Amino acid sequence: MEISQIIKFAAEVLVILFVLFAAQMPLRKKPEKGVRTFVFILKLLLIPALSLFYVAFDNKLSFTHPDIIGAAYIAVIGDVLGSIVEYFIRMIRESNETSDIYVCKLLHAAILSVLFSAGAAAFSIWNGTHVKTDERIFVVNELEQEHTFAFLSDLHMGGGKKTEALEKVIDSINEQKPEFVILGGDITDEFTSYDELTKTYELLSKLEAPTYFIYGNHDRQTQAKLSGGRTYTDEQLTEAIGNAGITILADEYVRIADDLYLLGREDISEKDKRTPWEKLDDPYKGEGALLIADHQPFDKDQSENSSAALQVSGHTHAGQVFPNRLIYSISGLETYGEFERADSLLYVSSGLGCWGTPIRTEGRCEWALITLHP
Repeated sequence: MEISQIIKFAAEVLVILFVLFAAQMPLRKKPEKGVRTFVFILKLLLIPALSLFYVAFDNKLSFTHPDIIGAAYIAVIGDVLGSIVEYFIRMIRESNETSDIYVCKLLHAAILSVLFSAGAAAFSIWNGTHVKTDERIFVVNELEQEHTFAFLSDLHMGGGKKTEALEKVIDSINEQKPEFVILGGDITDEFTSYDELTKTYELLSKLEAPTYFIYGNHDRQTQAKLSGGRTYTDEQLTEAIGNAGITILADEYVRIADDLYLLGREDISEKDKRTPWEKLDDPYKGEGALLIADHQPFDKDQSENSSAALQVSGHTHAGQVFPNRLIYSISGLETYGEFERADSLLYVSSGLGCWGTPIRTEGRCEWALITLHP
């Protein structure tokens, strides 16, 4: 994030925290524990509500002012943590209920909430802008030789996100000398300008290995009506990808080696364009190991009937903000890591970027270096 973005985000957190604190002021004067407990539970429930509203549901506010929702989320976390510490202090240190001491208590509570909000904001910004490499090894019996490839998804370039981080990732990938690279969708989104689109793919053209692209649910700016309109057309997108020397796979197969081939899937959100699994014509069936790249990991028909050795996916951002990962897992959705599926394996990456304001309170920004071992 730029310094100006950080200052703006911090100011929004403070304003929302002030409003939240002021709204609770009348209740803080009431000694009834039941009232305090009820308010605390409401604030606690606000955290998952805001986290889901931020990244899980398409809505006008999250597309026009994602920073406001993110700031509200951070402010509520800070206020909840401040309330917990305030409660234990009250339990340990009983004091006289004088007006001076009451004011002191309010001041202490306010300071605690600000400090915890600042800590949560600092961590979420750091975690949302620092990238790690996730190295994975999968054993594939159908292979005759080892293959290593890079998988990076969910860059969400745009909205003022720095390109320096992408340049460093590209340098890191080239240093590892993978056999090929897969761009797993959502490389750009509704916040990406046309100039940022072209700049992104100019940078990605520096990848030294053959590179394959699959569509995510944001690359074509599908929800642009919520963000004020499209900034580039489908034709401009495919032109930028093609000019970078990158191959687009939309329900298409490509031979990587004698013992390995790749199927790049159209995104599951494109119902009219995506070919049903049973209608896909596999020209290499039985001639080696099949690798599937599919932006979203949620196609149950594909997972139950696929003969692929491995599927790689992104989309989930590992939840991005707490406690989405837990909510997704409870709902039976594969959110991050390795999963067994029928006769194949699934790997879901945390992704390289963030949706909206670049903040994360769970899951690291990452690209994956994957080795397929015979």
